[in-house]
Amino acid sequence: MGKNKLLHIIKKGESETLEFKLTFSKLVIETIVAFSNTKGGRIILGVNDNQNIIGIAINKESIQNWINEIKQNTEPSLFPDFDKYYIDNKLIITITVNEFPLKPISFRNKYYSRKKNT
Repeated sequence: MGKNKLLHIIKKGESETLEFKLTFSKLVIETIVAFSNTKGGRIILGVNDNQNIIGIAINKESIQNWINEIKQNTEPSLFPDFDKYYIDNKLIITITVNEFPLKPISFRNKYYSRKKNT
């Protein structure tokens, strides 16, 4: 995905298939599970709810640690796709989640689904 397409997606705002988060947290994993239990979607880290690109700081192990955390805390294990982008010298990370064919998926024995933008 190119920078212009990503900016267009961000400008549209949060939706049933798009979520903005400033950092990686358990809320991100809950959203990943909700997306996998519904239509799939994309999480953009480093963007606030007002569509402002704040950026995110990571180290070289961050994404691998996040993948492991997602895998260990979801049942069945999920493996979303991560991509890095720089916009105005600020790093943002996209997490792309596909709808999972076998449902439901759980996070710490809890089940989530996506309704509109929540």
